[in-house]
Amino acid sequence: MMYINKGTFTQAVYRRGLQYYNQGRVGNFTHYEDEDLWLVNIMGSDQYKVSIQFTNEGISYSCSCPAHETFQACKHTVAAFLELSDVIEDSLDKEVLDQFLSQFERESVFRRNSFNRRMPDPASEMINLFSNYIETPEASNQTSIVAKPLKCEYILKTHNRPWDSPLLTIEIKIGEQKTYVVKKIRELLEHIHQQKEFVFTKKFTYDPKVHDFVKEDWDIIQLLTEIFSSENFYHGESSLLYGHLDKREMVVPPLYADRLLQLLQYRDCEFKTDMDTYAGFECTDEELPFTFELDQNQQADGFNLDLHFLNSATILQDYQYILFENVFYKVSQKQLGILNEMGKIINMTHNRTLPIKREQIEPFLSHVMPSLNQIGDLHITEQISNDIIQPSLQARLYLDMDEERLSANLEYHYDQYTFYPFGSQTEERHKSNQILIRDMEKEQEVMNIIESAPFKYNGNELYIDEEEEIFSFLHDVLPKLEDKIAIYTTNQIKHMMLEEKQYPDIQIDLDASENFLEINFDFEEIDSNEIQHIFQSLTEKKRYYRLPNGTFVPLEDEAFTPISKLMNELNIDPQTMDEGQITVPAYRGMQVEEYMNKEIGAKYNKAFRQLLRDIKTPDESEYPLPETLKADLREYQNVGYQWLKGLSQYHFGGILADDMGLGKTLQAIAFLLSEWEEYQSSQQTALVISPASLVYNWKSEFSKFAPQLNVVVVSGTKDERKAKLENTTEADVLITSYPSLRQDIELYQPLTFSTMILDEAQAIKNHLTKTARAVKSIIAAKRFALSGTPIENSLDELWSIFDCLMPGFFPNKKTFNTLPQEQISRMSRPFILRRLKQDVLKELPDKIETVHTSELTKDQKQLYLGYLERIQGEAKNAIATEGFQKSRMKILAGLTRLRQLCCHPSLFIENYQGESGKLNQLLDIVENARENGQRMLIFSQFSSMLQIIQQKLTEAGMDTFYLDGQTPSRERVEMTERFNQGEKEIFLISLKAGGTGLNLTGADTVILYDLWWNPAIEEQAAGRAHRIGQKKVVQVFRLITEGTIEEKIYSLQQKKRELIENVIQPGETMFKSLSEEEIKELLSM
Repeated sequence: MMYINKGTFTQAVYRRGLQYYNQGRVGNFTHYEDEDLWLVNIMGSDQYKVSIQFTNEGISYSCSCPAHETFQACKHTVAAFLELSDVIEDSLDKEVLDQFLSQFERESVFRRNSFNRRMPDPASEMINLFSNYIETPEASNQTSIVAKPLKCEYILKTHNRPWDSPLLTIEIKIGEQKTYVVKKIRELLEHIHQQKEFVFTKKFTYDPKVHDFVKEDWDIIQLLTEIFSSENFYHGESSLLYGHLDKREMVVPPLYADRLLQLLQYRDCEFKTDMDTYAGFECTDEELPFTFELDQNQQADGFNLDLHFLNSATILQDYQYILFENVFYKVSQKQLGILNEMGKIINMTHNRTLPIKREQIEPFLSHVMPSLNQIGDLHITEQISNDIIQPSLQARLYLDMDEERLSANLEYHYDQYTFYPFGSQTEERHKSNQILIRDMEKEQEVMNIIESAPFKYNGNELYIDEEEEIFSFLHDVLPKLEDKIAIYTTNQIKHMMLEEKQYPDIQIDLDASENFLEINFDFEEIDSNEIQHIFQSLTEKKRYYRLPNGTFVPLEDEAFTPISKLMNELNIDPQTMDEGQITVPAYRGMQVEEYMNKEIGAKYNKAFRQLLRDIKTPDESEYPLPETLKADLREYQNVGYQWLKGLSQYHFGGILADDMGLGKTLQAIAFLLSEWEEYQSSQQTALVISPASLVYNWKSEFSKFAPQLNVVVVSGTKDERKAKLENTTEADVLITSYPSLRQDIELYQPLTFSTMILDEAQAIKNHLTKTARAVKSIIAAKRFALSGTPIENSLDELWSIFDCLMPGFFPNKKTFNTLPQEQISRMSRPFILRRLKQDVLKELPDKIETVHTSELTKDQKQLYLGYLERIQGEAKNAIATEGFQKSRMKILAGLTRLRQLCCHPSLFIENYQGESGKLNQLLDIVENARENGQRMLIFSQFSSMLQIIQQKLTEAGMDTFYLDGQTPSRERVEMTERFNQGEKEIFLISLKAGGTGLNLTGADTVILYDLWWNPAIEEQAAGRAHRIGQKKVVQVFRLITEGTIEEKIYSLQQKKRELIENVIQPGETMFKSLSEEEIKELLSM
């Protein structure tokens, strides 16, 4: 046979080709003598054709399989050459054969070297690679179509250890007809696993291509292979043990014993112990077969216990088996423990018979007999059985109280016999042959509970002399004993415990005139004068309160849990209670209802029930809309109006936190108009405070929706503003800005307003600012805030807003910072109404947001990298010398420079003549949008950038509106109306000046030219066009420069939304809240 060197191919390919050859997968072949060409059919996952041709230049070959297309030798080619070797061996001389082999070697090298030069088809490459790993039956436990099943015999042994329980070991014999001892069991397992031959003797060699195992033996071989792998892994720990064994043996680890024994017991397995050899063995879960004989010892006036059965048993401790003869009994850990103790006694006495004295027989049977019955049958002779009595146990506990000392006596009663485990008295037994067996298990169960109590023992009795420990016993321990023993107490003990759990009667009344809630508690067995003291103990986290008559009131009972939680959350001082009554502000109603609800039997008066309906379900309220309102409120806007009216009835404040564009201004105007119509004769002036840029927007909205109201804008010079504020009698509504209010605060001090509306209330988020202090000093009967983002940086801002709306609602700042976020959210939820755009999607068009990235131009990039390196150095030095906090503004200035470079270097570099990648991209987007008939809003935070954009657009023949912080308020409103009416196609807006208060529904495209630290501001900007009344889909473009700080800012924005979204879902975190690590990440320091 011509030999094909497997080194010519990869190992995997050669092995698979050899398997194909051995399996007979090579089919018909045809020889074309004129061309010396052989065509061979190979059966694989499909039928493939291999061609082999001998020419003067050499031997060429190919295959129709996908693998051959990747210029790799395939398994079909190997199988074909092996099959043809018998046919062509005689026709090839040695020179041609050498040429054949050398060409294979060259081809293999050529294919490997050319692989990177000529990229193959990826799919064909994967087909070739993974086809070599597809498992076939012959690759696992069958290596030949005509495989011969092998005969397996096993030898299981017990292997004794000097200081430990025996181990189990296994040996194997394998052969065809005759079996041979496996002298190196681990090597055999390794060869079987790797499908290699293994030589037993000159007469027998295991060949995986020829031999096979029946399934039952194959399962055992696989399990032994798994054990072998485990041995290798833990070899360092087990080498000492395995070093004492013959190489033909393998230890059966306890982890594998159950599985292996179950497999072996049904095979040809010889079982050997030190004493005997058995043809097989059995595994069982049946009861142990041991019998113990108890008989009288006439000579010694005692008894004998026969334990000879245990001498025949072997304890396999590690395996949790007991071996008796050739049967493995699976036992519990408790049974193992009993048998081990019994074995120690036998080893100690060296006797199969255990002598028992007559005075020992009762404790012996009481203590030992239950354990013996768990490992076998205790047979007691009739003579002894006639003397045994086994009455049931009646345990009794006697409790008494002497002044402040509780004493206890425990007794065990068995009919007429009594035992005193802690008493000085002893049981008087009449002399007789009766043997009393006590229930030691139940006695021990009672004793365990008694020992868990804080008892002291003076040698005569148990006692407790500390009040807290007495309570602990009566409340914690005694209930555990009640269903196990009989308890006898004196009247004094009985009076120390309440007969039943005390559930209070709770009545909650709303005093609408005073705007307070009165919570009344009444306990059936407790005097009302004691309730204050009980509640004081609750606040002090005590376990109990002791009434003057000595009765313990357990405060950890479920009846007091909601009361304790309410007092803790509302910080109620029990000293303010009056005969079981607590008074709290009405705005605590929702918190009170949460803990004092109908589930615990609380009752509400009609006014309180109405309050809960008004606040919790405003959609069910029916406050009439103002008759003169010039607008039709949508359903959700009417709910917002009802919510405002409901809060106002109880002088509560609230935050209308609807998403941008949902009509917060209209809802507020409807509310103010309703109040004016209802209280017109006595109504005081209302005050609206807004950002300066929105003052005239408010004036315009009032003119549109409530023209009958006399609305006065507090504007002009100092004297003009003073004159308006001194003559407010004719004004229904005053509108001012936060800066103007701060400047004129002394003019507002004498004034009292009916309602104060804070628009964009985040203006007072910092309670330390002059603006916040000025707003909080305003006197107004009702206060509301409007804001799409009530908090932007932290929960502190929420505290500041609520401190203005409802002073005292949240605790002081220091305590507030310790409250769980969940509690803050739960407390504030009834007073925040927030609807997102998706909640009213039917009335809004879709908004599509996309991020467009651009590259820095060459000149930009050079400048950017230079400034980046410079700013990194400056930031590093500043942090090192001045510290992080003092360096923050310097770092911000540097970051701003980098952002300006992304926009356009000429923002701060004079005479810059280069281009901006982002500006070029913007011009392309604008041109495409114009061609599609779109109208645009372009936002930037840099007004100088807007001017550059405006110049470029003008040069391109485009006319624009322009608005920044210098644009007067009246002109803002005028330009907004003109744009919405269709004039001009583009509106350039400063992000900071125009991010709020504008309704620009005439646009359907929003372009955010640069990023702002506060993503909520960007969302507001996008919301200018995406508002109610928009008929088209709004598309929002965010322009970000790739590979710059802008990418990192955008990524950071996405991470900083979680805090606010957890409370009322609006927001993000601004630059001031960035950590040192986050700023370093922005600069990649």
